[in-house]
Amino acid sequence: MIAQLQLDGKTCRVDLCAAICLAIPLRTDGEHPRFFVDEPARFSALQSGGFCGRVATGGSCNVERVDFVPHCHGTHTEGVGHILDDARPVQSGLDRGLLPAAVVSVTAVEQSTETAAGIGPVITAESLALPAGIRALVIRTLPNDESKCSRDYAQQPPYPLLSTEAMAKIVDAGIEHLLIDTPSVDAADDGGLLRQHRRFWGFRGEKPDPARANCTITEMIYVPDHCCDGLYLLALGVSAIEGDASPSAPLLFPIT
Repeated sequence: MIAQLQLDGKTCRVDLCAAICLAIPLRTDGEHPRFFVDEPARFSALQSGGFCGRVATGGSCNVERVDFVPHCHGTHTEGVGHILDDARPVQSGLDRGLLPAAVVSVTAVEQSTETAAGIGPVITAESLALPAGIRALVIRTLPNDESKCSRDYAQQPPYPLLSTEAMAKIVDAGIEHLLIDTPSVDAADDGGLLRQHRRFWGFRGEKPDPARANCTITEMIYVPDHCCDGLYLLALGVSAIEGDASPSAPLLFPIT
């Protein structure tokens, strides 16, 4: 299914049957990322009275109980409620339409003149090429090995972090939706300050910039190698589980 549309004054074509999913599956075998917690997500059969939710052990059907933390166990989208005392759900004010987006691959550097946001390799502002007219930015860090899909971040070296200048560039460019293949835009332990989250939402004191209150951050995505850098349409695919963060399955549609 090919759609023709006007984007930033130019006529483009989009194949709506060629979606690329950026979500990392949450697997029963525990082979999925984990961050800030020791255990993977837990799957168990529902037991209720005489009912057993597992066919393999005599049940009439499979009914899984899942215990997981959206922030810690895979691809999730979070809103400004993540750092507000009212913990408003990410779905509040969320734009459900298709969003013009760009995929940008970056290689973090160990040393930089830019202001580091924590301990770890730095994604510099210079490395972020931001096309005009986009509302969403998808950052793929290099190297892009598939271990990102099952990594225990407590057992890994520090992950790449956007520099202060890089986050400022994203905000100044009017990016409303930031997607990245690391577990957080802040260091795992920054003393609870969450400085990069606050910069993204334009906090002044304890209040965000009202113009950015509906912006989102999506973390722990995986951008497959066959997904080239360039322009796309993005469907965020946030679940209906309300919370400051919710599991999501972002979809990219290539623009030609």
